[in-house]
Amino acid sequence: MHPFNKIRCNSIGYRQGFIEILPNIHQGHINIETWSVHPETDISNIDISDDQISDESVEGNTELEMSIDQAEQLIALLQAAISEVKSGG
Repeated sequence: MHPFNKIRCNSIGYRQGFIEILPNIHQGHINIETWSVHPETDISNIDISDDQISDESVEGNTELEMSIDQAEQLIALLQAAISEVKSGG
């Protein structure tokens, strides 16, 4: 399995959650799954698969399959957004 495929996003408490990336769940595609977690749940030291996160704490879940071209478009958009934030824009 892919041990480093999850990103914990908790720098803005009311928009916290996890992102998981997996290749080839559907051949030739990249699977992106997100979980939105209730702001009162402390996720700073736990994983989405941890028993400390109850079903009630998960406010939403979305799973998308991206082609390689779509994933590359996402990377380009993220890089552009990073550049803008770093420049103070």
